[in-house]
This record gives sequence, structure tokens and C-alpha cells, in this order.
Amino acid sequence: MLVTLKDKFTICVLLYGDHTELADKCLRSIAETIRVEDFQLRVGLNAVSDRTRNWVKSWIHPDCIWESEENIHKYPMMRAMIHEARPVTTEYLMWFDDDSYLEGHKLEEDASTSPWLLHVDSMMSTADMLGSIYVKGWEGNQAEFVKAQPWYAGKEPAGRRLKFATGGWWTIRTELLYKYDYPWPDLDHCGGDTMLGELCHQQDLRLRHFSTGVKINAGHSGVESEAPRRGFTQKPYGSDFVKSAADKLHAATTPLTLPKKSSNIIRL
Repeated sequence: MLVTLKDKFTICVLLYGDHTELADKCLRSIAETIRVEDFQLRVGLNAVSDRTRNWVKSWIHPDCIWESEENIHKYPMMRAMIHEARPVTTEYLMWFDDDSYLEGHKLEEDASTSPWLLHVDSMMSTADMLGSIYVKGWEGNQAEFVKAQPWYAGKEPAGRRLKFATGGWWTIRTELLYKYDYPWPDLDHCGGDTMLGELCHQQDLRLRHFSTGVKINAGHSGVESEAPRRGFTQKPYGSDFVKSAADKLHAATTPLTLPKKSSNIIRL
């Protein structure tokens, strides 16, 4: 069976608020860079204005749209688009925030392939996740939070920094989103990218840097990560983690492990 790019890529785009110019720039850049025959599209409308809604619905098929009139925040909408609808069946899932866009790889009018997407496909052959890699320090109780997660594999957080693909654009193997139930049900708006990076570290997943042709969280400036934060914000995910009473009791009652006997012990 011939596997096409459309079998490989689902592209999800999240639009928010009254920012029609950003929405237009993001979606139009995808349409001008990737042939419609080469990907499947999902667009999330999170508390968008009538102007943005009407513009999107004028050219995007209704089956490709997920909408909430209220701002349910980034990750609940992402979860709805991935988990609470028809399953994503492609090998990879690519995510765009609306202030990210593609630049410098416009298709020829008679193009039979999508060169930029082929480049991503080639990079994913040796990766589990692609994105623009950042590092940052732990905040609040995030280190203890990580240790309490089912995906924690014993790699001590102390003494190192978080490494992650910034959340405005990334591509990941779809199977991993289902295997680890990402985005997690309690993940709301901030810090999902850092914790996904830590999951990759704990589970020995191949996180590779890639930002060729992508302006990530660039907004109107065109400079990566300089788009201003809009709307809701909160403390990073896991920073306000508090161990449950059961966890504390377990730690307090865990028996001590005595050292093994050694011939070097001096006996009086």
C-alpha cells in the first residue's frame, strides 16, 4: 500500500480571540507552503470573534473545525481536537499556535509535492518530536511533580534544567500522544511544553531541534518567541504541586534499608 504525506500528517491550528490578521497569516502560510492533498487539517476556534469565525468558515470545511464560544484555554482545546473527537490516524501530528506561521517555502503553482513537508518527514524519520529547543530552570515544585507522574523513569530532576520544544509549533509521533494521554486532562494553559519535554527526557524519546521555515510565536514582528502573550495566563504546570497526605504518610513509614554487611566493618 502506498503511504502518502496525507497519511502521515495532521496539522492542528489553534486560533484565539479577535486576531483575524494572525489567523489569516498562519493558515494562509500553511496553504501556500503545503499542498492540500498532503495533509489533514484541524482548526480550533477558542473564543474567537465573529470576524475571525466568519473568515475561517468561509473557506475551511466544517468537519475540520472545533469551536468553543468560551475561552477554555489552550490544552483543553488541544485535548478536544486530539482525544475527544474522531481519532487522529496519521503517523505525525503538527501543532501551530496562531502566532506561528511558515515563511520562505511557497509552493510553485504546478507543484506535485510539498518540499518543506518532505523535509519535516525526513527529520521525523530519526526523531520522536521536533521543535525549537529551549532550556529553562524548574519553577516552584515542578521537580516533585515530575517524580509523582506515571511517566517518571527515575531520572533525578535536581542539578539540571528542563529541555523542551517551545509550544508555539512542534511535530510529534501521534502514537505518543495516545500512549501518554497528552495533553493530560488536568493540563490547562501554561507549562505543557516544558513537561512534555521532561516526559521525552524521562522516556528516552528523541527530541530534535527543527525550526527551518517556521516563525514560532513570532506574531507580527517575525522574531521567534517575541509575540506578546494574549488573554489568560497562570503559573506553569506542576509548579504548585503539593504531595498528598497519603504520599507523605508513605514516605514517613517506609522502613529504613540497612547497609549490607562488609568485611571492612570494624567490630569491637
